[in-house]
Amino acid sequence: MSKTVTIIGSLNYDLVTFTKKVPKAGETIQANSFETHMGGKGLNEAVAVARLSPPSGHVQSRMIGCVGADDFGKSLRQCLVDSGVDVSNVKTIGGESSGVATILVEEESGENRILITAGANGHLKPSDEEYKSIFESDKEDKNEYVVLQNEYPDTAKSISWLKTNKPSINIAYNPSPYRPELVTRDIWSKIDLLIVNEGEAQDVAKLLLPDLDLVDSMEGVKTLAVEIQKLLNQNNLKTVVITLGSKGCIYYDAQLDEPQFVKSRKVDNVVDTTGAGDTFFGGLVSNLALGKTLAQAVEFATAASSLAIQKKGAAEGIPEHKDVIQLLGE
Repeated sequence: MSKTVTIIGSLNYDLVTFTKKVPKAGETIQANSFETHMGGKGLNEAVAVARLSPPSGHVQSRMIGCVGADDFGKSLRQCLVDSGVDVSNVKTIGGESSGVATILVEEESGENRILITAGANGHLKPSDEEYKSIFESDKEDKNEYVVLQNEYPDTAKSISWLKTNKPSINIAYNPSPYRPELVTRDIWSKIDLLIVNEGEAQDVAKLLLPDLDLVDSMEGVKTLAVEIQKLLNQNNLKTVVITLGSKGCIYYDAQLDEPQFVKSRKVDNVVDTTGAGDTFFGGLVSNLALGKTLAQAVEFATAASSLAIQKKGAAEGIPEHKDVIQLLGE
């Protein structure tokens, strides 16, 4: 039976400049190249779920978002369509520009710096009736997922509505960009799958686990994963994944004796890290929706993100399911 992964979030048109170094305040530097790409954490995650699912169509990716009535908006919508994403809940907002991300990429390291202008994304505030309409036909299924992040204004309401009205659907949440007002015990007790980077995990601990000794070591991160997992909803997936950049990630759920560490795959030529985290997230959720184990899903997502950082662009760099399977040697 087909599974549905619903992504609620941002759609941004990325304006990317590649440079040898990032200018300091008041400094002007000659950059090497300029490109435009499709992006936004919501779009990236929706495309990742679609592309990283088997072509047999067992997972349906659908997007809930807003674009402006401009050429950027048309391109963003078409990118989703071309990737096989359901766009029936993507609204066009008249008189508003589409979301834009201005990205500086340091060519030697592949590291990026990003400025986001919300545009139409700022209008993504579904009403109760709209939520009811969107999720009306969804069955109570523990393999159904809703993917959320913080690049739209109504994340807290999305979490509250879903957990109140569709408690069996797994809420998969990446709290990026970090918004401390959303780090509360009430909100986090409604999350089923949390994916955070190490810095975000430490920021969360400072607010919700002030007595926890944050030790800068692998064992310290594992302890952090255990304690953060206790903050989550304990009725569904109850899983936390902490990404560690080039080192890999740590994952933990209540069924494991202890947190597990997975090394990242070695990549000789890092081109652009933009969208790598979203690729990991999409690959993880698509595999869990297919009924894969957490260990299998993390292995797949790790391989997918290693392929993504070898190409330019956020959405454009997301690999296909067959590419990841080939890398894994399956």
